[in-house]
Amino acid sequence: PLDYSVWGAVEKVVNYVPHTTITSLKSSIVDAMDSLNKDHLVKACSQFRHRLELVVEFDGDHFE
Repeated sequence: PLDYSVWGAVEKVVNYVPHTTITSLKSSIVDAMDSLNKDHLVKACSQFRHRLELVVEFDGDHFE
């Protein structure tokens, strides 16, 4: 769920403003993770099995 759902949501928030220091970037990531919507996380996790089944179905090839 992190790879296909959570990181995209975090990245969108974190990249809204440029960061000039690692400290600023880390702080922004922590804030973004803290502010994630619980429903978004539940939905991402509930789709995990289906996505794993697709990986098997497509024999590890790319799919959308």
